[in-house]
Amino acid sequence: MKIKKYNIIYKFLAIHFIKSFGLVFCCIAGIIGLFSIIDNLQSFANKAKTIPFNITLQYAILDIFYTLNTVLPLSVLLAGILTFWKLSRTSELTVIRSIGISVWQFLTPILMVCFTIGLINMSVLSPINSALQKHISRLSYKYEISHSNPMLFSQSGLWLKEKNNDTQSFIYSEYIKKEGNELNAKNIIIFITDLKNNFIKRIEAQSGTLKDHKLILNKVKIIDPQLIIDTFEIYDYPTMLTTDKIEENSSEPESFSFWELPGFIKFFEQSGFSARKHLSYFYTLLLLPLTLCTMIFISAIFSISPKRNQANIVLKLSGGILIGFGVFFIDQVVRAIGTSGRIPIFISNITIPMVTILLCITILLYQEDG
Repeated sequence: MKIKKYNIIYKFLAIHFIKSFGLVFCCIAGIIGLFSIIDNLQSFANKAKTIPFNITLQYAILDIFYTLNTVLPLSVLLAGILTFWKLSRTSELTVIRSIGISVWQFLTPILMVCFTIGLINMSVLSPINSALQKHISRLSYKYEISHSNPMLFSQSGLWLKEKNNDTQSFIYSEYIKKEGNELNAKNIIIFITDLKNNFIKRIEAQSGTLKDHKLILNKVKIIDPQLIIDTFEIYDYPTMLTTDKIEENSSEPESFSFWELPGFIKFFEQSGFSARKHLSYFYTLLLLPLTLCTMIFISAIFSISPKRNQANIVLKLSGGILIGFGVFFIDQVVRAIGTSGRIPIFISNITIPMVTILLCITILLYQEDG
């Protein structure tokens, strides 16, 4: 019977936190979406093509998903403070503790909810974000919102679309390898069309080297619309590409789902490029449950037993919010240092959450157990 009662209490605490989290998250997401709509409406107004309002809404949804790794920790922090403050204000927390449930016990269901939210973001929301990124990318070129040349790395090779004044080319290479300032490629196919997608010619090459804004192709076949084939031992194809440009404009980490990242990171590193930012993003997703639990511990320290004096309550709650934001900011700085290569990436991603949790546990032990 005692266990059953405790289960009811754990369920009550979990539901209470989920409601607070839902409220805070919807408010933050709504603000982000609203500002995104306003900003996009202003930027889209100057475009040559008329952009439907539903496209603007899709961009707003993407912005919300794009900021999930920032929004979720802050939402959990505020939701934790709100939950513990409400329970303390109504003396429900006092009653719960009076029946023998310790702080560690009533934190457990809330920590489990946070861990689940992190797992859902990693396994479900991350693939949705990746699909949205690719969908919005297609819309950007359809409505001429972005004029940059799109580039995509995948495990099948390098894909590139390059647009000139009167033609556009679609370049594919099955294998690439960076060696110094040069980029060697194999099994290259180039489709060249006009701006209305009318086929002009196709270029096939067994290998090639990117150097000085041109592709030096070897053993080339050029096929025109009449299927006439010309062959060349060496053929120079002009391009705006450089090795540095390929590395700088490689697909953003957010365009890959959690499940795609390991394969891409392996392919990218085998090609001679740095995959630090993608590896850092992978660890961010992997360790997000730990980050969310960190925010719960911070909120617990400042809000599980506020005094009746309103000034003290406001001071403690404000302190909890400021400390939480400060920890989150320091965590982002340390991760950026890891991405730059100054410290190991895994260490940079796990250090601040682990240190913060240990400090919070120490403080709670002192507060609760003397």
